[in-house]
Amino acid sequence: MKFTEDETKERICEVLETIRKQNPGKWILLALDKHGSHICEYTRKRAHQLGIDFIFLPSGSPHLNPIEKVWDQLKWTMCPIIVENESEFKDLVQDVFEQITLRVSYAKSWCEKFLDFQKLS
Repeated sequence: MKFTEDETKERICEVLETIRKQNPGKWILLALDKHGSHICEYTRKRAHQLGIDFIFLPSGSPHLNPIEKVWDQLKWTMCPIIVENESEFKDLVQDVFEQITLRVSYAKSWCEKFLDFQKLS
């Protein structure tokens, strides 16, 4: 799937449908910021129909955003690597990103930390 800068509620729901198709029968929990197209009734209703649950990150809390840890790890892993061209760079970013995000231990650790934070709030 190719993500675009179009973050309309309809586009977000298309992404949710694709995620559901790629993960049939699995529980899906997505962490989202509070962008209008993420929190609107249209998107939430469609997510519920698809059996997708949301965790909304508190505003101004980048330390709770799981993608920030991914970017940190991506930069740390790639900084000593020299590439020849833009295409090689894009391939490297994709490969490293996929390796990082496939680590279940990372996701489990983040969920436990975030859910503990919610209990304190």
